[in-house]
Amino acid sequence: MSRPLRIAFLLGSFPVISETFILRQITGLLDLGHEVRIFANAQPDDSATVHPEVAKYHLLNQTTYVDGPAESLVWELPVMPLTGRTWPPGATKPTANWLRFAAALPTVARCLCHAPGLTRQLLNPDEYRYHAASWSGVYRLGTLCQERTGFDVLHAHFGPVGNSFRFARELWRTPLLVSFHGYDFSTLPRKEGSAMYEKLFATADVITVNSEFTRSQVEKLGCPNAKLRKLPVGLDLDEFPFRERTLQSGETVRLLTVARLAEIKGYEFTLRAMALLRRSVPELRYDIVGDGPLRRPLESLAAGLGLNDTVVFHGACAGDEIERLLAQAHLFLLCSVNVEGDQEGQGLALQEAQACGLPVVATNHGALPEGMQAGRSGFLIPERDPEALANRLKDLIEHSAEWPALGRAGRAFAADGYDICKLNERLLAIYGEAAESYRSAK
Repeated sequence: MSRPLRIAFLLGSFPVISETFILRQITGLLDLGHEVRIFANAQPDDSATVHPEVAKYHLLNQTTYVDGPAESLVWELPVMPLTGRTWPPGATKPTANWLRFAAALPTVARCLCHAPGLTRQLLNPDEYRYHAASWSGVYRLGTLCQERTGFDVLHAHFGPVGNSFRFARELWRTPLLVSFHGYDFSTLPRKEGSAMYEKLFATADVITVNSEFTRSQVEKLGCPNAKLRKLPVGLDLDEFPFRERTLQSGETVRLLTVARLAEIKGYEFTLRAMALLRRSVPELRYDIVGDGPLRRPLESLAAGLGLNDTVVFHGACAGDEIERLLAQAHLFLLCSVNVEGDQEGQGLALQEAQACGLPVVATNHGALPEGMQAGRSGFLIPERDPEALANRLKDLIEHSAEWPALGRAGRAFAADGYDICKLNERLLAIYGEAAESYRSAK
């Protein structure tokens, strides 16, 4: 596809500070001369940290949010029975279902006028399951059917988003590409059943996966292999300047993790490893960048382990602050763990750290071994093993003369496989494949 394209990104929420990989795709496509529109279910809280590129590229001016109530779009709570009441999480009082029904009628009427067949599909639980019960699909259709200009391709990020927006392929008569990343192939199928994407896999023209591990998991869920394309999420090498790491005598050892504060990230075991490591490396600092539901429990655990003077919780940070902490660090950790079968699909932070020249330590988990060069750019350890992590870090610190070679190997690995410029060119080629598949299916 050599001509400029008009691309619609279909997202759950936008902008999200942790989803830099989506932002890089969008800005990269804009830099290449393509037009991008964004359609999202929800807008983050006003207090959320936002990357400066959102303002630089005026992306909010290109974003349309689905017009509808949180009861439907966020919580997916059923509208029926009319005599019932809806209690959204955190609400101080319920909403009568008949009021929700009445408020939705103008949207339903607009949908029936523009796309009666799709409206009936979206209200059919055999087609859209809980989206039909909550009427969230009708609100999505009611927003999208007001868009008059056509698109060359639709690109949904995360399986459930693609599932909820798959009707847009028929509405706009446009090929649909869906990208899977992590929780969408592990957590959700475990909770909602392995057949949850059956209709999505039948509808989408192309499915992208960020690793061979993700490919295997999505294929197990029923996606035809012919529709799968590997496309890792990438990084801008200019944003992650390379620096060889050295350790001066008496210098405080700086360790860093950038990841959500969630159980799958394995912070409990990392903190316990810090308590063990500090016995032999007293001059130690561990910076944690990210926020999430486990922040308070993890802060309490760190305090209980006597790590208040060692561990710093920075919360969610924008790119410039992360860049500063990456530049100051000596070693990078990403010690994710299997949680009831849930595993990571790529671990982009691991590649970002290697791009900067940081030796990395990661668990033998999900796709993390694919995202580094074990023994060359860093080391793998078993999951949930604080002693193994502490011993590996102690050995790395005692042999700090090896850090520059590890860092150079990591930079070359990141540049070869994760350069966003190369990957966006690959994405454009995949858009072309999606368009060809769509034409063939007509």
